[in-house]
Amino acid sequence: MNSIDIEKNNRENYRTLLDVLSMPGKIGTINKLFDSYVLAIASVLLYSEVSYVNTTDEDFSIIEAITNTNVTSIATADYIFCNSIKDILQKAKKGTFLNPDYSATFICLCDSFDKLHITLKGPGIDKERIESYPLDTELVELLNENNSEFPLGNEIFFINITNGQIIALSRTTKLEINSWVM
Repeated sequence: MNSIDIEKNNRENYRTLLDVLSMPGKIGTINKLFDSYVLAIASVLLYSEVSYVNTTDEDFSIIEAITNTNVTSIATADYIFCNSIKDILQKAKKGTFLNPDYSATFICLCDSFDKLHITLKGPGIDKERIESYPLDTELVELLNENNSEFPLGNEIFFINITNGQIIALSRTTKLEINSWVM
């Protein structure tokens, strides 16, 4: 019988999440849990004192049983698992000046990072970095506006559901569109 050490898996995945968030543009790889990259991330982030919403097709029943986390709405969720942030970014909480940590973190599922090349600037980036993200021009502008009043804003993880690669954008990352890079 094959067994998996969930705690060890969670520690390794947690370290990957920290690495990609602290160094925007860096690509990490998540270890599967219950044959799912999404459930592996959920296992790391969710516990009884946080809330989440899942708008994907992924079945979270085993994670709910293990973590005893609270399912809620987009407006009040601490973690939002989604296929696109386009229609829900403005509905999610982004903290307050007194409690900036009361913001939502997005875990956005995709099948490729190769869509729009953007220049990243800010903490964790040496001068600037050009990377491809699964975003469009409208979303880049929306993200810049959403995260313009530091420390308010949202962190976003993009998980490639075909290979477990993960890339992130922190609320401190400034984005510029590169129309000349294809």
